Amino acid sequence: MPSPFPGMDPYLEDPTRWGGVHTRLIVAISNRLNQLLPPNLVADIDQYVWVTEESDDGRQRVKPDVFIPDETSSPQTSDYPSDPAGVSPATATLTLPATTVRKNRVVKIMTIDNTRVLTVIEILSPSNKYSGDDRDAYLSKRKEYFAARANVVEIDLLRDGDRLPMGRRRPPAADYYVLVSRAGEYPSARVWAFGVRDTLPIIPVPLSRSTPAVPLDLQFSFNQVYETSRYAQILKYSKPPTPALRKPDAEWAADLLKMYTTK
Repeated sequence: MPSPFPGMDPYLEDPTRWGGVHTRLIVAISNRLNQLLPPNLVADIDQYVWVTEESDDGRQRVKPDVFIPDETSSPQTSDYPSDPAGVSPATATLTLPATTVRKNRVVKIMTIDNTRVLTVIEILSPSNKYSGDDRDAYLSKRKEYFAARANVVEIDLLRDGDRLPMGRRRPPAADYYVLVSRAGEYPSARVWAFGVRDTLPIIPVPLSRSTPAVPLDLQFSFNQVYETSRYAQILKYSKPPTPALRKPDAEWAADLLKMYTTK
């Protein structure tokens, strides 16, 4: 059963549910692109990793090319053998700064031989839109994309939180947006701004100067995610969504859902 909403379903923006939506949408977009891309290109799911470390003067982000142990290993275990006889006693026992490893999945379009990344597609999460280490890490990675002259597609399907910087001539206020930065046109970029009452747009996914962009129908991918994940059975449409809709949209949604539940 399809979503009762014409585009983005605001009930899926709940931070407690967004993680699953994010992952499924990443997979759906990657699969769809692989149906559209020329034979010499492939869309794959990748992740970047960053580490935050607590310190007396705040939190410091560490480059991700450090050794990161398997997540199943426990740093609390003390099953190492005792020190051998004759070892000098330690001057003190310390507690090292706590570290947190975080990961974010992205879609990358690359050459089939994996020698060159052409395009990165990011779907924002709530942590990207609130002040803190996660937002700082994403903004840093975003700058790296732009500096490397990669094509960047940034999809924001979350009404809550602060918009990411978009330079001069900010787009009109809207619930959601998609930013497409074509490498050869940087720093110029295009934005699609739309609301909860609109269908998701069909956007161009840039590849290279010699390869035309491919059209990505975001509504098609979203509908796939909604229907295959049984959200029609899971979501509680009898209650307001989290975050709440603005009053005019809340009234519109109430009428929409009334018709939906009486069918």
